[in-house]
Amino acid sequence: MRSNSSFRQFGTVFNHEYRQLIRSKFFRGFTAVVLLGIILLLTIPPMTAKKAAPAPQAAEKTLLIIDSTNMFKRADFDAEPGYVITFMQGDSTAEKLKAQIDSGTYDNAMLIGQSPQGAISLDFVTKRSLDSLPQDLLTFTAAANIRNTMAQYGVPAPAIAQALTVPELTITETTGSLMNGFLPSYIMIMVMFYSIVAYGVMVASGVAQEKSSRAMELLITSARTKNLILGKILGIGLAGLTQLAIWLAGMFVFFQINFSYWKDNAIVSGIFGMSASTVVFMLLFYLLGFFMYAALYGAIGSLVSRTEDVQVVQLPIILILLIGLVVTIFGIIFSGPLLTIFSFIPIYTPMSMFARINTSFVPWWQILISLALSAAFVAFFAWAAVKIYRVGVLMYGKTPSVKELIRALRDDKA
Repeated sequence: MRSNSSFRQFGTVFNHEYRQLIRSKFFRGFTAVVLLGIILLLTIPPMTAKKAAPAPQAAEKTLLIIDSTNMFKRADFDAEPGYVITFMQGDSTAEKLKAQIDSGTYDNAMLIGQSPQGAISLDFVTKRSLDSLPQDLLTFTAAANIRNTMAQYGVPAPAIAQALTVPELTITETTGSLMNGFLPSYIMIMVMFYSIVAYGVMVASGVAQEKSSRAMELLITSARTKNLILGKILGIGLAGLTQLAIWLAGMFVFFQINFSYWKDNAIVSGIFGMSASTVVFMLLFYLLGFFMYAALYGAIGSLVSRTEDVQVVQLPIILILLIGLVVTIFGIIFSGPLLTIFSFIPIYTPMSMFARINTSFVPWWQILISLALSAAFVAFFAWAAVKIYRVGVLMYGKTPSVKELIRALRDDKA
């Protein structure tokens, strides 16, 4: 009977907090404004791309190649795209090529020569070297020189072609893909940071407002403290999750509508192309981290007597979050033991362990330990929030010191 009454108390507080927040004009207005921004961001670029006239193709640059060795052919340089190539054999000098460049006859010029010892030399002339053209011409000339030399010694053409074939390169990252792993990690970290700060302040401000209006005296005589604080945390937390769900649904719907435009964008398609396991871990660690810090915010809200003081007492929590954010981001980029250590510190586990899972191989037992630690600390912070809430709501005036709070918690037997 008592459990049913307790559950009804919790449900009443939970429904009140949730409905009050989602029905507020600010909540609805802010949700609509952000959703409209998401829609415009995903819709305007495809619309403007369809209406925009095709950009005129840039004029191809000119390249003069003079072969004074009579050992090369025009076809040796056909693999260089984007250039109109003029190839001729004969004598010339770098000074003559410079004059042709300065006069605007050609954009680039190269003279192929040969030393008395038979070594091939290249003189490349241009107004300003801004691309890979010189290196490309060096590669083509070297390959042609090897091909000609091998042919002179009677090497069959198929063998020459095989010898000059560029090997296929396959890159395997043993620590996972930084780009694919960084994106979901960064997104989850930033969303968690925003959620904790925004909705955590709502939790703390709600508690402080009730305390400042002396409404708490009536509340704590009509409902159990546990039902009050947990109902408030979960009610406001669910409202925040509802807001995020609306935004994410809008992002997904309009990404699908404009899929043909965004599919070639590596960042956007990478966000919406996350694997099912990544999404599951993201939700798990996000919820654990969110409610862990929400309980802390509920506790600090009961320690102040004015809503204005919430901004001050929340600074330690923000500092803790910033430390975890910086360590996690730098740990992803540079790797190292610090990220591993932070992934087992419960207040940082939701950020750091999720980042490790996305950018490296993490044994399953470490994942289970991190989830268990996070869940345990959610329960611990909820318990601590109830205790601090019970003591803090009766302390009016100045904010209690740590010593006073510990003494009051020790004396609290409820």
